[in-house]
Formats: sequence, structure tokens, C-alpha cells
Amino acid sequence: MIITPKELQSWIKQGKNFTVFDVRPKKEIKKNPLSKLDSIAGELEEYKEIKGIVVLVCQIGLVTESMIIQNELFDTYSLLGGVEAWTNFIKEKNDLSRWSRQTILDEIGFEGQKKIMNSNVTIIGMGGLGCPAACSLVASGLGALKIIDGDEIEVSNLHRQHLFRERDIGKKKVLSAKKRLESLSEHVSISAKDIYLNEENGYDLIKNSDIIIDASDNIATRFIIDKLSKKKNIPLVYGALYKFEGYVSIFNVNGSKGYSELFPGTAISSETCNDAGILGMMPSIIGNMQALETIKLIVGIQPNLVGKLMLYNGLLNTTQIIEL
Repeated sequence: MIITPKELQSWIKQGKNFTVFDVRPKKEIKKNPLSKLDSIAGELEEYKEIKGIVVLVCQIGLVTESMIIQNELFDTYSLLGGVEAWTNFIKEKNDLSRWSRQTILDEIGFEGQKKIMNSNVTIIGMGGLGCPAACSLVASGLGALKIIDGDEIEVSNLHRQHLFRERDIGKKKVLSAKKRLESLSEHVSISAKDIYLNEENGYDLIKNSDIIIDASDNIATRFIIDKLSKKKNIPLVYGALYKFEGYVSIFNVNGSKGYSELFPGTAISSETCNDAGILGMMPSIIGNMQALETIKLIVGIQPNLVGKLMLYNGLLNTTQIIEL
């Protein structure tokens, strides 16, 4: 069983009887003491002498979770995120323990998580790419998400657009997606725009965006998105599919190349990517790669795909990076 820092503080305010048991080595306890939380320290054998409810504490919460499972401990909780999450909660009154598995990463940390929570991302297209990208971003703690699509849900969408269910057929994609995404996290603000992006409405739709994700399914729209991205100097995370192949890149960052440079010319086909056929797993792979590159941009993690095109082959399970 786990308990979050916010829940633990609620126990304290309620006067609930429990014991906090710190399992960290003495040197670690001295270096990073628990703030505003009475505790005792010791080994597992000493823990067994304690009566009643116990909250186990380690530095990041992983050791104590394993202890509870491996030793089949009852009436025992692990503090989610450990001392690091508790210290941050006491300091800033903001419980980030939900994301403790990613804040553990040196590349993310609490500062990176705060950047994610303060970011505003726009996804254009809530189909095979937009659905997984939106899910992963919301789950990661994204603060604000705008989703743009004028489509309705069709039965042929369901094999690859996993936000939707059979009962959603005929409903507006963005409205159904908004409802499902909000059920994933109460921490995100979602704006749903039931409209197709075009030259006339584009600037208003991408306003206040930190990053744009191109999850559209037609070439004409991609040229418009690229133009808007360049004009407003907003990074564009591109994704595309063709049968068993997927493509991901980041365009228009500090003068880097964009979609129109990658695919020059004025001839624009009306054919959509769906016309070529697609296996349902492929959009999930590429959409999640777009979400990953978005998080890397937000936090400042390198290397990333700025100035590069990644090609993924689902049949051969190979990736290739091309310098643009």
C-alpha cells in the first residue's frame, strides 16, 4: 500500500495514530533529514516490534514499496516518492508524488516536472497519432492541452484510436477525447476545438501554445501547420505514418528546417495517410514518440530530433536517424 505526502499530511491533521519508520542508512538520514515529520529509524527487524499502522520511508519510495511486497507486511504504507517528494511538498505545498517514477530521473527531477505542469501543448488531429500523444502527455502531468479536430468517430477508427469506444461512434472526436483525458488526470486543463484548422482560423487556434504537435492525416493541413509554426516561432513536433513505417521530427526550432523544406514544392495531394492502410499498433508507437520528443523539448533534454528525421520500420523493428 502507498500513501502520498498530501494524504499523510491529512492523517497528521486528523490526529490519526501511526508511526513513521525511516529505513534509510544513518548517513543518508543525516544528509537528508525528514522535515516536519516525526520518525524513528532502524532495520526491518526493529520495524516488526512496532504496533499499529506504520508508514515506511526511504529516499525515493522504491525500496519501501519492495519491502512491503516481499515481506508481506500488513497495516504498512510506503510514502510515495519518499523523502524527496515529502520535502518538496512541505516546501512548495505541491504534491508531485504522483509522478515520482519520472521525477526520479536525473533528466526530469522536480524542476523538470514543474516545467511540464506549466506547459501548453496544442495537438492538431485527434486520430491515430493524436490519441496516444494526448494520453501520454496528460499522464505525464502536462498543465494545459488544446485538441483540434472537426471529425466524428467512425467504427473504422476504433482499431487505432484507443481513446474511443463503440458507444462513441457518431460523436465528436474532440469532445469524447476531452472527457476521457480529463478522467486520466484532474491536473490538466483541456480545451477542445471541434473545428478543422485552416489558413483563416489557424493563428487563433495555436495562440499561447508552447509546442504544436502535428497529428494530422493530410498533406495540405501539414503545410498550413508548418507555416503557422514558422510564423509564430512555435516548435512543431511532426509525426506521420505509411503502412508499417513511421516518421518523427521536430521542425522550426531556432531556424531549423520545417516540413516545407523536407517536402518542397507546391503540389499538394488530397490523399490522406489512412488511404494507404495502417496496423493499429503503429500510430500508438509514433504518437508516443511525438509525446516523448515534446516532453524532451519542454524540459530541455538532449539529444532530441531537432534537425533530424527518425524513420521507424515496424516490420523490421529498426530505426534510422537522418540529419536534415
